[in-house]
Amino acid sequence: MQNRSTSFAKLAIAFALTYQLLAILAIFLKPDLAVYWHTISEWAIGNYGWVTQAAFISSGISYLFLYLAVKPEIAARAGKVGLAFLFLCFAGTIIVGLFVTDSYPPDFTIPTTLFHTLGGTFAMVFLPFAALLINRNLAIRNANFAHSRTILKWTGFLPLLAFIGFIVHLNVYVIPLGENAVGENVPIGYPPRLMFLSYHIWLFILAYQIIKTKSKKKFVSDFEGSSKPFSWL
Repeated sequence: MQNRSTSFAKLAIAFALTYQLLAILAIFLKPDLAVYWHTISEWAIGNYGWVTQAAFISSGISYLFLYLAVKPEIAARAGKVGLAFLFLCFAGTIIVGLFVTDSYPPDFTIPTTLFHTLGGTFAMVFLPFAALLINRNLAIRNANFAHSRTILKWTGFLPLLAFIGFIVHLNVYVIPLGENAVGENVPIGYPPRLMFLSYHIWLFILAYQIIKTKSKKKFVSDFEGSSKPFSWL
């Protein structure tokens, strides 16, 4: 189980990095879209849209591998609720990748746009609470993560702070514009990118702590095994 958890954690990091790299690549492939006032989802429309779709799916897979990596370490009910939220983030992000939205502002009468938006909302809303519950569970109830207690407690709040910042930005700079919240003067591009980057930073840190903890535990186990007295019996 130790080796599997370590492998899952490494895969979670790899797929999260893949998302970031593909999202950056998509910007260069479609220079007609400005990052400042176009949503990430608009890069999935038209030519080279598959790059952004692959990015979303990679992000979803990263959540799945993190779920598999951390699941054996969770015992208490609150931690299991956090795991359920993380799994919903995986499912929601995969839906985002499979269903392409229309151009902003979205038309929810279009089924693909509705599914895309619902999936994205699930992932965006549930991940901050998944992070809080999982990190708190590991920091307080799992002795194997005693050395990571401080960093787990603090980084568990990172996605929530990013989410709150995103909501505040919407309410201050976008929503008050009403029907006019479209165009090159409306800053809707960078905030979600920064929010998702914060989500993945949390993922990187947690996955790394899992890898470090499992490696340390394996080292201690191997050392204790090698120190046993030799016997012919």
